[in-house]
Parts: sequence; C-alpha cells; structure tokens
Amino acid sequence: MAIKRSRKQEPNATPTMADRLSTLPEELQIRILSSLDTKHAFETSLLSKAWSSKWTHVPSLDFNSHSFKKLKVFDKFVYGALSVPRSAKVKKLTFKRDRICSAKILKKVFDYTFKQRVEELDVSINKARKESGWPIMSHPSCDSLKSLKLQSYKLYIRCSYLGLRSGPFKNLASLHLRKAIITDLDPFSGFTALKKLTLVWCFVLTDEKTLNIHAPHLSELTLSYCVNQFTAVGDTRSSVLDTVDIRLEGCYRADQVRIMFEDLMMIFNALCNAKSVTVYPSVIHLLSLFPDELADRCSPFQELKSLKVDFSSFSMQSL
Repeated sequence: MAIKRSRKQEPNATPTMADRLSTLPEELQIRILSSLDTKHAFETSLLSKAWSSKWTHVPSLDFNSHSFKKLKVFDKFVYGALSVPRSAKVKKLTFKRDRICSAKILKKVFDYTFKQRVEELDVSINKARKESGWPIMSHPSCDSLKSLKLQSYKLYIRCSYLGLRSGPFKNLASLHLRKAIITDLDPFSGFTALKKLTLVWCFVLTDEKTLNIHAPHLSELTLSYCVNQFTAVGDTRSSVLDTVDIRLEGCYRADQVRIMFEDLMMIFNALCNAKSVTVYPSVIHLLSLFPDELADRCSPFQELKSLKVDFSSFSMQSL
C-alpha cells in the first residue's frame, strides 16, 4: 500500500514530528534512535526523506521477536536489516527470538557479527532444533568480540567452541552462558582476556563432572546451578578473583543433602582467593542444615573482605 504524504503545511500549522526531530542536533537524534529496538528505529524512515536512512547511523542492532505478531515476518525483517549497508559501524547486536529458532537465522546473525567485527553479541532464544548449536565453529577468527552472551531457555545447547586453545576469543572480556552443555575438561583456558564469567544452569558433561575454571585474568564469577549439573569446581587460584556470586537452584531429596553440602564446600574451597562473595538464601539454607560441621571447619576463603546475602529473588512464601 502506498503511503500518502501530507499536504504542504500552512505557515501557522503545527510542526510535524519529523520537523521537530530534525531540529535536534545529530548526536541527540542518534541517541534517541539508539533507545529504540531496530524495528521501531527503522519505522522512522517513513517520517521524511531526510530520515529514510537515519536508522543506519545507529551503532547497534536490537532484534526482538516480541515486537512482531508473526515469527516469519520477524525472520524476514532480520534478514533484510542485516543486508542493508550501514552508515555506522555496529558495535552491539542483540537478537531475541521466541519458540524454536532455526539454524539458518542463527547462522545469519553470527555470520554478520564476525564479518562486521561486532564487539558485543547478545543472543537469547527459547530453544533451537536438536541438531542445531551455536554456529561459532565455522568462524576461525572471533577476535573482534569483547562481550558474548548466549542464552537458551528450554533446551540445553552443546558449546563445541569451549576448550579451543588457539585463541579465537583473545579479546573476549565477558562471557555469559545459560543452559550450555560443557564437554571440555578445561573450557575457558583459551579465553586469555576473560574478566567476567557468568554460568547459569550449565551442564558439565565430563567423567568427573568437575567444572574447571582456568582463566588468568578472571575477576568476576557468577555460578547459578541446579543439583547434579556439576559436583565441584576446579582450583581457581591461578585467577585473580575479586567477586563471586553463588546461587543453588532447584529441589533435591533428603538423601542428597549431605552430598550437596560436601559439593558446596568443595566449591568454596576452589574459590578460596575470592575477596567478595555473594550467596543466596538457598545456599544459606543448605549450610544451616549442618551447624556442627561448619563450627568444626575453618573458613575456606583466605582473602575474604566482604560477604553478602542477596534476598532480591526471595519470597516470604519460601520462609
């Protein structure tokens, strides 16, 4: 359908939205567009000819399927937007898609990320097809990335790129994984610049079920895990840990309590050089079941300066 443009304004007519925005400084215009997701930023191209390509000056792309009624339309929009030449280098790309995400659309997003040397990538999907994984192995060079966030909400995804020793992520400083399957015995030693690591519901699939974390510059570590996802954390004394967050989630049987307590103490011992530790009510509850054990043990934290309990996600019904 053709878009009818309004008649020429009378001298005393109220200025249009396009006129109001056009009077703003260029820097402020781009800042306003940067606060919108890419769909709404693109829609400003209909305001006037002057705004037809303004959205391509935004140094970020933000795709969210919740802004679309149909996922097919969303996928088509993503393909089109990633094919348009841009006036500004894209520094951050965010992709969030509901339901089952195809390998084809994921590959398009990752191909664009590495080809355009995007610095920050944030991908969240409901779930991928069983044969699909994060399409990173096909890119031998990922050295542009400084921040990588990969989240799956309903299906665990095998992360075959973990454990690479030849430094394709040599500049990656922040890594956030949700529902990742870790199969390598030493998954993070190749991330030589890694400073912040967040692992949420990640499953360790090795013989010992030990999560080894060897990253020389790692200073922030967040672990949010369920029963049986892993039993221990490898020695992290080679890291320069400053802050550690530990959250224990899920339900466990009464006969698992002793094992869970010992596993938690092993994790504490592995993180002994942390200077600031934050724990959640579930951790406190587990520790409270063994007061005599705690009284007989020395604190595993040798450098501890701050201990916090986070009740932000705690409900009174759980009391």
